[in-house]
Amino acid sequence: MIIEHHVLKAKLFIKEFETRGSYPSLFLCSDNEKYVVKHSQVGRNYIHLINEFIAAQLAQIAQIPIPDFSLITVDTDILPSDFIFNHGKPQGLCFGSKYLHDYVENVNSIDYIIDIIIDRKDNFKVIEDIINICVFDVWLRNNDRSPNNPNLLIQEIGREIGLIAIDHSSIFTGLRYSLIKNEIEEIPPIGDILVDKELFSLLNDYLGIFIRSQIEKECDLIANISDNVVTNIVNNIPAAWPVSIYEKRQIINFINYRKGKVKEHFNILLEQIGL
Repeated sequence: MIIEHHVLKAKLFIKEFETRGSYPSLFLCSDNEKYVVKHSQVGRNYIHLINEFIAAQLAQIAQIPIPDFSLITVDTDILPSDFIFNHGKPQGLCFGSKYLHDYVENVNSIDYIIDIIIDRKDNFKVIEDIINICVFDVWLRNNDRSPNNPNLLIQEIGREIGLIAIDHSSIFTGLRYSLIKNEIEEIPPIGDILVDKELFSLLNDYLGIFIRSQIEKECDLIANISDNVVTNIVNNIPAAWPVSIYEKRQIINFINYRKGKVKEHFNILLEQIGL
């Protein structure tokens, strides 16, 4: 689990990604690995760094496949003087996800996952991954993983295909922390998450009992995460990213309350799509 004093240093700027929203940059860092680095946008947006920091650690505990990650410091002296950054120059303490390039490609829509499941019925890992990621998103109220914007990578090594979840800057529906209590009972609407009728009908037809068992397993795993573990993660948000004691309390309450509701919320979603 990441801790505040475990920090890498950016050594070389490579490029900026022209993604919608955060415009992360690719850096070579002090461990000689490349990282996709999100920054505070000149102090205008610490929320997406804090959300990534929280989600990455909870994802590891909940057995959600994500890239390795680290806190990363960026000194503006290493940045090219003639490059115009879309959201200001990366600087200070940032959040980095290890850049994955071997046997990895973007999933552009949920139809791609459906095609893989149809073609490779014996590949249980991709099925486990998609179920676990869906449960995780319902728990943390992630509103930035939808059928047309999955924020997933797919990795194939030999015969095994797996999914990797990326971009968790919009957990808590992207709200300011003082407002997330308003969403604490809310179930994500169909269409805003990957709990899709076509996908889950296919899964249910192929592996009905297994699917229900896997949903139950992931919900139980999340429900049994210690309140103290959640509290420690939130209380270890780096001091460089300003968040008040009151806001931390709201985050902790949100996560801990919803981990006990995730099974109920997920079953309601399944009922809404007719399963």
